[in-house]
Amino acid sequence: MWVKDKEFTIFSNNCWGGHVYRYFHLPYLSPTVGLYFYAPEYVRFVSNARHYCQTSLEFIEPEKSKYYDMLKEQHNTYAPIGVLGGNVEVVFLHYKSQEEAYTKWMRRCERINWDNVILKFSEQNGATLEHLKAVDALPYDKKLIFTAHDYGLKSQVLFKEYEGCPQIPDETTHFRHYVNLIRLVNGEPYIRR
Repeated sequence: MWVKDKEFTIFSNNCWGGHVYRYFHLPYLSPTVGLYFYAPEYVRFVSNARHYCQTSLEFIEPEKSKYYDMLKEQHNTYAPIGVLGGNVEVVFLHYKSQEEAYTKWMRRCERINWDNVILKFSEQNGATLEHLKAVDALPYDKKLIFTAHDYGLKSQVLFKEYEGCPQIPDETTHFRHYVNLIRLVNGEPYIRR
């Protein structure tokens, strides 16, 4: 079995989407590669993604970020901090400059396949049960939420090795134990039992 439609867009709260595109040897059809969102920002972004992918992207100094203390704690104060539409902060972790982040964001926004979107969220970067439920309720057919607790969400993928932890510290090396990527992309039941 292989992917039926290779033109899919992943809106991920972190770098996970980039790993999926590399796994399939496909071009990035998403602007959310090489960056991350704090949970409230991601929920705001995916709740109105089309708007935020067509709005302005400006940059602020890390000291101006509402998450500056967390950025310091995570040693990420060097990363460019973008602001979409004046109210969604994005941490461009794997970008060397604001110019590179801006250019790649704009180019990848033009590649989005709005007819084949996958949402991926994780219990991390300040995610609360309220944030997880908000993403679970969004009207996307393909979505998954990696959790460290069993919340009974229809889109949840419980990581047993992190069960009971305050957050998911590493999803990129463990998710294939729980998710069949081909089935996910094809819109079929994807959770491995």
